[in-house]
Amino acid sequence: MSIDEDIPVAATLIDLEVCQAVCEQDQALKVDDSDGEECVEENPPTNAEMRQALDILKRGVQHRSTNFKKQYECEQYKGNVKE
Repeated sequence: MSIDEDIPVAATLIDLEVCQAVCEQDQALKVDDSDGEECVEENPPTNAEMRQALDILKRGVQHRSTNFKKQYECEQYKGNVKE
């Protein structure tokens, strides 16, 4: 039994949030390939969008850090019980 069975779901959710943020940014790109050359017009992200993306990444790092610590403590406990 794992420490936290919803870890894969939470990790997938965070990945999904990041992918959605990236897809929203990709919608701002316009590509014209009619003459064989790629012409890209990109709207830079707003400060609010950048803060939102950063918050999503921070939550992912914090979540993984917490789960790593829990897993490490569990492994240490299992090692001490066997001895």
